[in-house]
Order: sequence, then structure tokens, then C-alpha cells
Amino acid sequence: MMAALASSSALLAQAASTAPGKAASTVWTGHDTWLLAVVGISIALVVVLISWLKVHAFLALMVGAFAVSLLSGEAIQKVADSFTTGLGNITGKVGILIILGAVLGRLMADSGGIDQIVTTLTRAVGPRGLPWVVTLVACLVGLSMFFEVGFVLLVPLVLQIAKRADYPVLRVGIPAMAGLATVHALVPPHPGVLVAITAVHASVGLTLVYGLIVAIPCAIVVGPLFTAYAWPRVEAVIPEAALAAFTTTAPVGGAAEGTAGAVPRRLPRFSVTIATVLLPIALMMLKAGCDTFHWAHGTLYTVLEFLGTPVVSLLVAVLVALGSFGYAVGASREQVQASLSRSFPPIAGVLVIVGAGGGYSQALADSGVNAAIGQAAGHLHIPLLLLAWLVAALMRTATGSGTVATVAAAGIIGPMAHGLGSTQAALLALALGSGAAFLGHVNDASFWMFKEYFGLSVGGTLRTWTVAHTLLSLTSFAGVLVLDAALG
Repeated sequence: MMAALASSSALLAQAASTAPGKAASTVWTGHDTWLLAVVGISIALVVVLISWLKVHAFLALMVGAFAVSLLSGEAIQKVADSFTTGLGNITGKVGILIILGAVLGRLMADSGGIDQIVTTLTRAVGPRGLPWVVTLVACLVGLSMFFEVGFVLLVPLVLQIAKRADYPVLRVGIPAMAGLATVHALVPPHPGVLVAITAVHASVGLTLVYGLIVAIPCAIVVGPLFTAYAWPRVEAVIPEAALAAFTTTAPVGGAAEGTAGAVPRRLPRFSVTIATVLLPIALMMLKAGCDTFHWAHGTLYTVLEFLGTPVVSLLVAVLVALGSFGYAVGASREQVQASLSRSFPPIAGVLVIVGAGGGYSQALADSGVNAAIGQAAGHLHIPLLLLAWLVAALMRTATGSGTVATVAAAGIIGPMAHGLGSTQAALLALALGSGAAFLGHVNDASFWMFKEYFGLSVGGTLRTWTVAHTLLSLTSFAGVLVLDAALG
């Protein structure tokens, strides 16, 4: 592993020397020192705006990007151009994937597919295996939707399982959170990972394969194993108001809210649900396998390459889901349309944050800040993987948002990835995602969601939510280092 870190450090020095916009001389100057100070000032500005003044992350990142451009000496006429160019680039590359993933997740939820997965797996393993089942379900659900959306959709099931089985709520609540958080941090097509992949020029398919390899042991450690330790030590009482609210809602699989003339729908079969959810993952992994092991050639390879492109694979899955989660289970056209319409509002905030993060990243690149950071890290001999993890962890601790942390850190680390091989680039993207999972605490909105839904005190939430995320970050980064050593 030490050899792998040394190799990564050497790659960092090489990347720093070839980063765009870097001067030919490697002599450290006062301007380089000022550029590093600019990074600190911009990060502090973003943190103050988000955490203290409660400004939305989009505006905070926009102000931070302008501050970077102005303080670094960029021409006034280029300040706005840097931000808008970066916003357009990242939204065009990542935004459509976010939209398609949200549509797929909403179709699955409205059809009752999540209920079907939980019911089938619970029946197969019995009450003692519930933490393992819930972790697996959360991972499957999390593959196609964002953490907050998946969490809100799983909470009613978690509370009902705890009530019906007379089960401690944290024994199912922590695994649900752990499964969602793990795939959110490490597995595309989640927005943070996709931004990291784009920034370091990594292969989506290869990152997906490595992300799944790292995610499986992490989900086990943070889910069932940590749950066994934590739940007897933390008191949690299900809030009656939350339970009542969930039990009075319309049953899953019924008519969509506000849809006139809707007809009852059947639950999709377990096998169909799993196949639909895993279809885009399978297509992307098949393309990655063809790229790595040359399984196909000629026309077959061209077809698989097309289908394995993330945009295409997600679009294919959505089209299949219209049937498997819609018309095939008795949904009317109005119900399907209602599900599609409800897919978009929850992702509006994510889209604008990701876009603003792209603008912030472009401002860093255009100002020369990235080259200065690369040169400084090269002189300090900080391995690139470790540097990526540290920067992302710092941003997560400061801002509270894993997506904001990944986006901001990717803007700083991305230009240092020039010249990296496909394996190193994929692992670098995972290191950014791993760092962005670190130390979720009181400045994270999801922290408070977890507290309120499961009836925890602030101290109890720190001992469960915060410790679990820290454990996830450290465990996943260890997995990245192991892969780096094994593949290097």
C-alpha cells in the first residue's frame, strides 16, 4: 500500500507539472502563495454563506466563483464567462443523468416496487435478518435515486416494519441510511460521483465496477455490523405524529394523487423490479467489461458501447420502467404521467447546486488556482488520492452537503488528473466521493431528517448518523487504497 501511495504522489507531481495554465517554471512565487490564499478565502466565503447566513448553495457557490476570479486577477469581462461556461458544461454532462435517474426512481416508488422488494426479502430471511435485508433494499433503491428522495421513500417502510415486527427502529433505520449513503457516495449515476468522474476524466463504467467493489464491504460494515453495536446504546422512540402521517397516506400501488379516473394497479413482480433497477448498471458494466477485456468486436462492440453510455443506459431503463412499473401493472396513462411529473421537483435543487459547482470549478481552473495547488501538493509529496480525500472531507465538514463537497473538491483536484491512467482516474473519483461522506453533522439537513423521523436526541443522532458517515468515509477510502495497491 505504501508503494501505491508513493506512486500516486509521483503521479501528482507529474500532473502538477502538466496542468493547464501552469507556468513553465516550477519555482514557487508570491503569486502562487496568494492563489492558495484565494482558495481558502473562497471556501470560507462559501461556508459562511451556507452555514451562517443560510444562503442557498447555488448563490454561495456563485459568489465563491466570482471571488476566485476577481481575487486571482482575472479580467473583469471574463469573470461571468468562467462561471456560465462551467455551469453549462457540467449541467450538459451530468444534468440529464440526474433527471433520468430521478424518473426511474419515482416510477419504481409509485408502482410499489420498493414494497415488493422489502416484502419478498423479509419473507425469505425472517426477522433476525432484517438489518441485512434493509441494507440490501436501501442499496438497490439508492442506485436509481438521490439520498434524500430515497430516504423519504424508505422511512414509511422502516417505521411500519419496526411497528409490525415489534422491532427497535434503529435496527432497521440505521441500515436504511447506511445502504443509501454508501451507493450515494460511491456508485454512479449519483450526481456527486458523476461530477467527480467528469472532473478527473474517468470512465463511468470502470468507476462503477470499482465503486461496487468498494461499496459492498462498506455497506456491510456501516449497515448490519455497526447497527448491532449502536442500537442497544442509543435510545430512539418512533414519533407518533410521523407514524400516523405515514399510515394515513394512500396505499402504495394505488391511484396517483390528484389523478382523476385512476384505476388500481398491481404490484410489479420481484424479479421484474430487480431486473429493471439493475438494467442500467448491467449495461454500463457490460460496456466497461468490453473496454477492459475486449469481449466484443465490430458491430457488436459498437452496439454495446452505445447501450453502455450512461445517458443511453438510463434512458433504456426508463423506457422499460414505463412498462414494468406502469402499464404492465395496470397503471393508466394519467397515473404514469402523474408519476413522471412528480419526478422533477425533488431534483431541482440538486441540479442548480451541481451547475453552480461546475461554475466554481471553472473559475478555479481559469484563475490558475488548480496549478498552484498541484505544485504545492507536489512539493509536499501528498499522494493524490489522499489529497482528494482530504479536500472533499474538509468541504463536507464545512458545508454539510456531500454533493457540494464533491463538486467543490472535484474543481480543485480535477486538473491534477491529467496524464492519469483509467484505473487511477476511477480510483481518484472514488476518493473524492469517499471524502465527501465524512462527518455529516448538524449543518447537514439530512442529519435533522434522521433525528426527527426516528425520535432521536441530538446526541443520539451524532452517535449514529455522524459516526456511521465517518465510518463509511474511512472504510471506503481504505477500500480505494487497497484497490490502488492491488491494481497498481
